[in-house]
Amino acid sequence: MDLIKLFSDILPAVRIISKDDLLEKYSTDESLIHFSQPLIALLPKSTEEISKILKTAYDNDVTIVPRGLGTGLSGGAIPVKPSVIVSTELMNNIIEIDRENMMVVTEPGVITGELQRAVESAGLFYPPDPASLDSCSIGGNVAESSGGPSAVKYGTTRDYVRGIEFVTPNGTVMNFGGKVRKDATGYNIKDLLIGSEGTLGIITKLTLSLIPLPKFKYDMLIAFDSIDAAVKGVIEILKSSIKPSTIEFMEKRAIEAAKEFLGNEMPVQRGEAHLLIRLDGDNVDEIEERMLSASELVKRLTLHEILVAENAAQQEKLWKGRRSLHDAMMEMSVKREREDVVVPISRLPELIMEVHKLEEKFNVPIISFGHAGDGNVHINIIKTKGDTGEFDRYINEINTGILETAVKLGGKLSGEHGIGLFKKEFMHLVFTKEEMRLQREIKRVFDPKNLFNPEKMFPNE
Repeated sequence: MDLIKLFSDILPAVRIISKDDLLEKYSTDESLIHFSQPLIALLPKSTEEISKILKTAYDNDVTIVPRGLGTGLSGGAIPVKPSVIVSTELMNNIIEIDRENMMVVTEPGVITGELQRAVESAGLFYPPDPASLDSCSIGGNVAESSGGPSAVKYGTTRDYVRGIEFVTPNGTVMNFGGKVRKDATGYNIKDLLIGSEGTLGIITKLTLSLIPLPKFKYDMLIAFDSIDAAVKGVIEILKSSIKPSTIEFMEKRAIEAAKEFLGNEMPVQRGEAHLLIRLDGDNVDEIEERMLSASELVKRLTLHEILVAENAAQQEKLWKGRRSLHDAMMEMSVKREREDVVVPISRLPELIMEVHKLEEKFNVPIISFGHAGDGNVHINIIKTKGDTGEFDRYINEINTGILETAVKLGGKLSGEHGIGLFKKEFMHLVFTKEEMRLQREIKRVFDPKNLFNPEKMFPNE
């Protein structure tokens, strides 16, 4: 089938990518795993174009893989069979910032950080803040149900989606939700689409709720002599009225890697674990009172000095270290795999302890950091330059051990990165056969031909 000819009546030639060197970037995501190169990549600019593309593909049994900006970590945008990529990267306009209703209407290809800055200029705040916010798209965030450090106070992407315009695999345009903050009208299809990982169709427009922009923020960096003490600190703070907007956890080797990567710019202390805590609000005196309360709560758990960042320069110094962890892990590794399991907060010490046991058993470095405030840990399994074959030999056993441990502790396979290709074979750990059958049936309702992002989320039948 001549795919270029098939779609040439819908898109100009410049937005149909067919050259091998240009298609390379569409064959992987931030996981850096390759399965197969797409046949072509299509770059629509409107809902109408996407509708026509999908109807044409459906009528001709062409497999489609939706894609945002390719920053995913689960392989969700990677083609695993001969497929056509449909990328929303050119649908990158903020349509409306509605100050009165505190909503923003946006196309899916807008970079999340740019959307945040745009609404902040209007005195409003879009809290979800994934680590890749300056490179990921808002549509991708919705498709993956992304989180971020601020989820502990403000919630995840899911909590801000009020309306979705969506094109089904056969090209039908549908709208669910809108500029309302509650809706008891019919089934909640909108929430079903959030986190669907491009398996049910393509999101073409989003209505997101906003909140007033907090006027002030303070950061605290606290070192602890044990992971158990750090987690006790988290629990004490969450049980109090302190209301932190973030509580980030970094074990000793993570923060050492950040310090080395940044050239000693990270103001760290000795200790087995660090917590980076942000407090925000509109009243400086009230924030300082909460900060003092937090200090009092953790004083009995640590003898280390508590570092406080009150201005933008000091805050940037602290957060630069946290944000650099991805690059720091990359620099120290030849190859790595990442898990983002989530467990009840009280079980975090047990999770980290079991991870350390796996590290000792298989002689493969495993470094953890993440969002302690909601129990979501990013576990990095590292293949170093000095690796003598252990990583490749044991990686499957290590991944299995981490996922089984998380579920045994009452957790889930993913807190924010999604299932995609890499965790689908473990879905049986959290769902019964009947529960998986129900989800597969939902997929068949939307995509009866199984043309849309196949072989993702669930094991092959």
